[in-house]
Order: sequence, then structure tokens, then C-alpha cells
Amino acid sequence: MPSTTTSRATWVKLVAAALALVVTVHTAATFLWIAPRNAISTAAAEPLEAYMEPVFQQNWSLFAPTPINVENSLEVRALDEDLNPTAWVDVTDLEISANLTHHVFPNRASRPTRMLAARAGAQFRKLSDAELQVLGGHYHENAWPRLAEALEEADGSSSEARRDLVLAYDRAMAAYATEFVRATVTEIEPAYVQFRVVRQPAARFSARDGEPPAATTYTFGRRPLYEFPRQDSDAFRAAIERFRP
Repeated sequence: MPSTTTSRATWVKLVAAALALVVTVHTAATFLWIAPRNAISTAAAEPLEAYMEPVFQQNWSLFAPTPINVENSLEVRALDEDLNPTAWVDVTDLEISANLTHHVFPNRASRPTRMLAARAGAQFRKLSDAELQVLGGHYHENAWPRLAEALEEADGSSSEARRDLVLAYDRAMAAYATEFVRATVTEIEPAYVQFRVVRQPAARFSARDGEPPAATTYTFGRRPLYEFPRQDSDAFRAAIERFRP
């Protein structure tokens, strides 16, 4: 009998230790996720995002003094070798129209570019004019190493962590734009992509019948076509075909 009791006590301790470890790791991940960006969270950004989204995503706007009052959208276009551009396409509106509007149970496919534009825009507002000018420049080859160098040398340069984060968003938007133009553009042969983040403030209730407030647009320069490792172009194309009317 004592042997059985001892075995049970050991088993309980092991389970308790495992649960304590899980809670500790989850708490640490949550802290890094909601804390201001720093060297640790930037270095662990990819696995951290994969773990936290979508189940553990924190949204403090429920408790904020003012709710979210800005609509963020991502617009993209393609250019050929002669720099002939296509029209700008609001890919956020496409995602929302196909996956959110009039859907009783909207799916997460309505969120990617909204979240990307919102997070990127939040960082761009903290950059100096010189840094924004760098991002508006055209980089056809070796784009992101050159961008990193130019941002570091710009007047009023931000911290290294913020610059790394901005470059990660720049690359992510280029990758999204690349997939989108490959899936949709037929009138030209895409050689470069360009994208812009549009922030449209909501009108105050007292001015709801008037003209909407002026939007703020962050326009980026031309970038080469870009694809992340293990990026599934076929799945992206299939999704876009479902989204388009």
C-alpha cells in the first residue's frame, strides 16, 4: 500500500510540474506578445506569432478609453520591366467583402491584410520623415539589405529593433503583393510590386453626415517580386479566386 501511495504522489508531482511549466511558458509568451517590441520579441517574432494567433491574440481595445477608430487597408499594384503600372487594388476590401460582409460566421481570411496594415502603420507613424523617405524609395535589386543600410543612415534613425520590424513588414507586404499580382494580373508581365497603407479615420458621430476625415497614405517604393520559403502560391491563388466576385 505505501508503494502505491508513493507512486501516485510521484505521478501527481510530475503532472503538476508539467502543468506549471506550460503555464510559465504561456505566461512568458503572452508577456512578450503584449509588451512593447524589444530585441527578444523581435528575434522570436515568427514562432511567437504562430503560437499566439489566432487563439491567444490579445485585444485591449475592449478596455481602452477610446475604441479603434481607424480603418487600415493595404493596396497593391504591379509594374513591368518598363515600369508600366497596373491600377491600385485594395486587397483588404477584397478580403472583407468575400469573408466578412453579410457573413453570419465570418472566417479569419478577412483579417490578414487588415492586421498587417494596422501593425505596419503603427510603426510607420513613429518613424522620422527621413526614414519614411527611405521607404518611399525604389529598390529593384538586393532590396532589404540596402533598405536596412539606408534606414540606419537616415536622420533621426529609430532603434535597431524598430528598423528590423519595419523591414519585416515591408518584406511581408512585398510577398503578399507578389502573390496577388501573380494570381490576378494578366495585362502585363509583373517585374516589380508596389504597395501602400491607407489609414482612414472614422468620422465623429456629430459629423457623421459630412465628408469623411482625410486619409493618411504611406506609399512605398517599388520592390522586386519576393517569396518566403515554403510559401504556397497555389493555395494563395485558389483563395484569391474564391474571393473575387
